[in-house]
This record gives sequence, structure tokens and C-alpha cells, in this order.
Amino acid sequence: MTLQHGELSKNLFGSTHMLAVMAEVDRSVDGQFSAPQVSASTGLPASTVHSLFMRLRRAELIRRTGEVTAERIAIYERRPSPVWGAASAIATEADAVQAGTVKDLWNQ
Repeated sequence: MTLQHGELSKNLFGSTHMLAVMAEVDRSVDGQFSAPQVSASTGLPASTVHSLFMRLRRAELIRRTGEVTAERIAIYERRPSPVWGAASAIATEADAVQAGTVKDLWNQ
């Protein structure tokens, strides 16, 4: 059985989209990002991204920087944590399984 991204995310984080959001946050080069950036990159509705940002804020994994763009968009930053690299690695592995480049996760 191969889990799709959403199923895997739901099993790990209790949310179908958290894995995609966390992997996208990890890809931010300087550790700063905005909800519209993450929404555009993941294709998720802004309301979904905002909801997941609230959960990440409560977990103290991200915070608002206090900066706001000219368009009144809040800028966030991620706290240094191994969770970001783990989320990216899990997402990359799931992509490889879906692409068929990894067949047997138990014997890599």
C-alpha cells in the first residue's frame, strides 16, 4: 500500500495539507515567507494556509516578524528546528514513491 501525500500528511500531522505547507516553508531560502507565497506555491486556498499557519504558530514553529509588505501582507519566519528538514524529506520521499522512482520503502 502506498499512501498519497494527503493521506500521509493526515496520518502524521492530523491535517491533509500540513506536509505540503511545512515542506514549502522549509524551502524558503531565508526562512521568511508569507501566506500568499505558500498558497501560490502549494495551490491551497489562502484560508487553508492561514489555518495551518495558526497551528504552526501555536506550536511555536513559526512567528510573525512584525514586517508587512506594501500590500499589507504579513511576513512570517520559521524557527530553526529539525522538523522542517524532516517534513521536506518525507515530502520528497512521497514524491518519489508517487513517481515510481522508489518502489520499496523498506529496502532502499
